[in-house]
Amino acid sequence: MPHLRPGLALAALAAALALLADPAVAGDRRKSPDGRIDPALLYHNYCSVCHGDQGDGRSRARNSLVPPPADFTDPALRGRLTVDYMAAIIREGKAGTAMVGWKTQLNAAETQALASYVRTRFVEKSGDEASRRGRTLYGHYCAACHGPTGRGIEAGAAREGVKPGPDLTKATGLTRERVIAAIAVGKASAGKPGFAQQLSPADIESVAGYLRQLLAVSPGVSGTTAHGGKASEAKR
Repeated sequence: MPHLRPGLALAALAAALALLADPAVAGDRRKSPDGRIDPALLYHNYCSVCHGDQGDGRSRARNSLVPPPADFTDPALRGRLTVDYMAAIIREGKAGTAMVGWKTQLNAAETQALASYVRTRFVEKSGDEASRRGRTLYGHYCAACHGPTGRGIEAGAAREGVKPGPDLTKATGLTRERVIAAIAVGKASAGKPGFAQQLSPADIESVAGYLRQLLAVSPGVSGTTAHGGKASEAKR
């Protein structure tokens, strides 16, 4: 059973869900004026009350729901939030949360359109933004030792006082977890500093994601993440 905190926000949420459950009302809230499926309208009317207008879970209902609504922009959820996965959740709901199923209100085409909209509008967009952020941070904190492509730099090209880093494209076992730990904690034996004090957890995630994208297209790695799986399928 979902765990809900009492309060006015919860009462408002219950009223909104009850209103949507009325077929006479729901029918007017699924399509644009010309009768076409409008996924943005579907999201606004069925999802934003909990997940927020920006898909980040920062809604008025957030503090009334335990666990809180999913944040579609969370990098840690990016691999899991496929269109098929989200379509199933939209249809059936999710036990142990306040997420209800909408299979009696939304048909298959509407459900698929809504799931695709969430993936494109929030999940992938946040990934693009994180990639750009990761590239900027990599250039600032990492490229001086590891080079712009992760292949390292020549000793003579290193800045004074900077020890050239290894060619990361030749490393093995660079899982997402190991990359994050190396960025955050460093490796004293190799003279590599950690950046947990300078970078937020989200920034560290962005750098790790960008680096693994970089390695996925580096010569000698050939579409893999340092002998792991495809970047989009790597273990999280």
